[in-house]
Amino acid sequence: MAVSFDDKFSACIQNFNNISKPDYTKSELNYYADFIELTALFSSIDGITLGDIQDKFFGEKDYENAEKRDEDEIFLREIFQIILERFLLYSEDYPFSYSEDEILTLKSDLTTSNKLYISLLLSSKLNIFNAFRTDLTTDFETVSYAVLKNFLPTNSTVKEFGKNTEYKGNAIEKIKSLADDLDLAIDDYELDQVEERNNQERGLDIIGWLPFNDKCGNKVIFLCQCACGKQYESKQHDTRRFENYLKFYKTNPQHTMFIPYSLINVRAKKFYHSDYIENDYLIFERKRILEYHNNQVFEATESFKLVNKCVEYSSEMTR
Repeated sequence: MAVSFDDKFSACIQNFNNISKPDYTKSELNYYADFIELTALFSSIDGITLGDIQDKFFGEKDYENAEKRDEDEIFLREIFQIILERFLLYSEDYPFSYSEDEILTLKSDLTTSNKLYISLLLSSKLNIFNAFRTDLTTDFETVSYAVLKNFLPTNSTVKEFGKNTEYKGNAIEKIKSLADDLDLAIDDYELDQVEERNNQERGLDIIGWLPFNDKCGNKVIFLCQCACGKQYESKQHDTRRFENYLKFYKTNPQHTMFIPYSLINVRAKKFYHSDYIENDYLIFERKRILEYHNNQVFEATESFKLVNKCVEYSSEMTR
């Protein structure tokens, strides 16, 4: 028996309510900031404060000394500093207001960009929204496809190679068709290692390239992986597999990863968890996705409906 949308949503809310404090490490402050944003999303119109989160995370904690209490407060203030930086960085795309009194509140009139931010927030918490995992991951690939199309010049070619691909057949047939499109030769030995029964994309979700009016394989090519899971670093090798199958001619492909997390460290002008990211990788994280997304593409997804349900639930909390 199929589980209804409302039942799945209720299960997600229950998952969220069961978490007083997520078990991230103290270095994962940006993930804590995500959790606090979720808390604001599912709170009343009054919003949440640092004190509210202190109560949620630590409750009636019996401190041995003032130093321990200060450590927890500094920890929370560092998280709220990241939230302030997001408020300034994302500007009108940020779905929350943040007052001088450090109150984080969901905006009452959300734009499509605001709702996409929330969708990316949900996609970064699949452990909580597991009931909608398939919708969120599939839609994230669709959104990422539109982002790459908007990012690249208008004469570029962008195709999905994952769940919504136009390439037919098993993995071997798909890779051969892709090689024809790219005017590249195949390494027959490496491709022969792929099982004929394998129908998966072999780790490539989206591909884009800048074509010339000749049949020379020397061109700029983007090999893209979409990863919603927190262990996205382990998926960076997936697109590199295609350097075995395809003989890229005189230029290396640009390996690219789309992730729903907010990684821009404003102060350092680099990424949070930069050590997770391999060299020669182009990263589209939450901020960059919002810069190049397509409203119509996102509004047609199931994830857009889920965000509207979250907003509706939030408004019911205020009644």
